[in-house]
Amino acid sequence: MATLFYAFLLIIFLNILGFCWGFFRQSDKLTDLIYSLSFFVVTAITFSYVQDFSFPKILLASMVCLWAVRLGAYLFQRIHKIKKDARFDNMRPNFIRLLGFWILQTVSICIIVSPVILFLGNDVSPSLSTFQIIGFVLWFTGFVVETMADYQKFTFKNNAKNEGKFMQSGLWQYSRHPNYLGEIFCWWGVFLFTSSSLVGWQWLGILSPIWIMVLLLFVSGIPLLEKSADVRYGHLDEYQTYKAKTGILLPRTI
Repeated sequence: MATLFYAFLLIIFLNILGFCWGFFRQSDKLTDLIYSLSFFVVTAITFSYVQDFSFPKILLASMVCLWAVRLGAYLFQRIHKIKKDARFDNMRPNFIRLLGFWILQTVSICIIVSPVILFLGNDVSPSLSTFQIIGFVLWFTGFVVETMADYQKFTFKNNAKNEGKFMQSGLWQYSRHPNYLGEIFCWWGVFLFTSSSLVGWQWLGILSPIWIMVLLLFVSGIPLLEKSADVRYGHLDEYQTYKAKTGILLPRTI
């Protein structure tokens, strides 16, 4: 319990710094970076204090840190290129609205990373269990899907020939948001990996993958992007056909 408490304090501290930077500098450049950095820092520091450096703990810490580094590097590169995130145009100058976003981000990180912190602080078998193997495979699948989807879209957006066009190739021809599908796989994989060591109230860790699904499906992910895409491309017959035949998250055949 103490490990979780100190982890939450660290996450809160990092996000307070991020909020202050974002508001007083009126900049979005650290917003997504702080999100990824919070996962990396709290996982790395918690891992450094574990009593038993068993293989499952080493593997889980590596999974989360690799995910955080990849996502953070991608998001930082993207914001460096586009300069500002349009999602924050109505929040950036408003102290209360921007603070509300950072509070939501802080709470989300605490919920999502909680099973990782609990697992690292629990007694764990030195060998992998069946659930841990399944969890790793699911995480790895999600990591590959998310990485490929982000790379494909980033390459598409940076090609001047695609100005005014929307992404519908690669993984994006099967799903309108394959990167989010990969993200959901990652965190369900992480939860399954940690589930064998959870006891009693620690099973609240299942809120981690549920929370990320709710955020992406109903709050700050898909709804905002779908609305933005409808505004930009809704007049195109090709876009309407794409929406009709392509699943919002899973392929239509599933």
